[in-house]
Amino acid sequence: MTGINAIAEAYGEDCIGASTGQAVSFSTLETDFRITAQVKDLTDRERLGALLEHVLLVLDGFPADQTPGPQPGYIGVTFQAGEDATRVWFTVRAGEAARKQDLHGAALLDALQNK
Repeated sequence: MTGINAIAEAYGEDCIGASTGQAVSFSTLETDFRITAQVKDLTDRERLGALLEHVLLVLDGFPADQTPGPQPGYIGVTFQAGEDATRVWFTVRAGEAARKQDLHGAALLDALQNK
């Protein structure tokens, strides 16, 4: 895939020692993925949805048992055309559920845009 930038971030909580009030460890709760995709046309929702589906297929390659954190995180995709951009932010589970409904293209984008 060209024109794509991906970042994975682990989120969690500091564990504070009762006697010291200082952080003694960090516990990862989830891993979130942020993707930026350079596109030509933000109005071509069918093409954006197809690209989103391809991104999700790549992210499927991250084994859940090897991704930091016990709970599934979030996926954020920014489609950028020059100075303009549109964003989609949804849970990993919402992405899985939409694909189990056999949604593709614009229908997949529409289903995940408001999650």
